[in-house]
Amino acid sequence: MSQKPEPRGATRQSTSVVTPNTKTRLSTPFHFSSYLRDHQSTLLESLMRLMQDPLASIMTVMVIAIALSLPGGLYVGLKNVQSITDQWDKQSIISLYLFADLEDTKALSLSHQLSSRNDVLNVMYVSKEEGMRYFEQSSGYEQILSALPENPLPIVLQVIPAYDVSVDTLPRLESLRNDLANFSEVEYAELDAQWLHRLASVLSFGQRFIYALSALLVGAVLLIVGNTIRMAVESRRDEVLVMKLVGATDSFIRRPFLYMGFWFGVLGGMLASITILCVSLWVSTPAERIIALYQSDFSLQYFNADEVVLCLTMSAIIGVVGAWVAVNRHISDIELQ
Repeated sequence: MSQKPEPRGATRQSTSVVTPNTKTRLSTPFHFSSYLRDHQSTLLESLMRLMQDPLASIMTVMVIAIALSLPGGLYVGLKNVQSITDQWDKQSIISLYLFADLEDTKALSLSHQLSSRNDVLNVMYVSKEEGMRYFEQSSGYEQILSALPENPLPIVLQVIPAYDVSVDTLPRLESLRNDLANFSEVEYAELDAQWLHRLASVLSFGQRFIYALSALLVGAVLLIVGNTIRMAVESRRDEVLVMKLVGATDSFIRRPFLYMGFWFGVLGGMLASITILCVSLWVSTPAERIIALYQSDFSLQYFNADEVVLCLTMSAIIGVVGAWVAVNRHISDIELQ
């Protein structure tokens, strides 16, 4: 069969054959740079929205700053107290008060015996005469004490343990005191580390009080940010409805409100850090006068750079979490209606 010739001037239409190796793009490629630019523009837009109503924004930021300044200021004060205690003398002394009728030779023998123990660093022998002279100088009753027929003070052995005093070593010190009190020559044994019990209790109470107050104030900040974001969502209800009608996802609608909570948290944390620093500088002058009266080389502790960054990070997280809770709930309400 003969093939029909094509007319002159006619163009041959070529057909492309789709093979399995042919790759076609059915979706728009993801560009990370455009994704970042989108977030950057949303971040700046949320900041500009806060600046459109400066009075309400400033009041919200100030309330957040006050709520964050209280636990931050207590933390700085507790840090200074702990720094002071770290500079104290950590050497503890166990005072052994011997019987008043004990002879000097037996007291010296007991002193040498205790010095040979592994858990004892040194033993200081305080005779009756040395004890009386110290008591006269410290009390100021020289004339009254000189009128006594005899010295009523006992011999005292001041035992210095081989380890420093701390909260961890306090049980060992108590055990050593009880062991030394069992000697027949000892009438009474006293450990001068009772202040450590009180200090540890006060510091533990202070830490727990700061943690409890911080938890309460963090909850308050969450409520403040959540209520502010709720009002922002209500004011933009029509805009949210339009975005839902055109097919915007919840994450896209949620994004500017989350950045708004982020700005509230960051600005509140910055103002809180500035407030804590200003208060610390304000009280530093009378505090330094008190330190000078005690002739101490202690220097006040302030908010350092790491703590400022931690404060800003925590405040930003609190702001975002509060905004996320509020905006999720109200976006769902708008969708149901």
